[in-house]
Amino acid sequence: MSQLFEYAAWFRDSMFEPDDEDYEWPAVFIGVAPTATLAQEWGDVLAKCFSERRENQQYLRSSVEIADEQTARKLPNVAYGEIASGDFIGW
Repeated sequence: MSQLFEYAAWFRDSMFEPDDEDYEWPAVFIGVAPTATLAQEWGDVLAKCFSERRENQQYLRSSVEIADEQTARKLPNVAYGEIASGDFIGW
């Protein structure tokens, strides 16, 4: 049975200076997976694929926590193993 996890990935954009608020930025979505470990592993796959396609974006780290239903309704939901577009996720 799958659960809802709030996945957050942090990136660094080398086009900005370190003192710019856009230098490091998060992307957040709901990972739908059987466990938090699987939700984070799949989120990391998607985040790293995003950063590899964009020369100026460096993947830094991620975190995952149990999501409440209200948050899950507001964020994009991505099932474990689903290839979600960057436009859908919002990065």
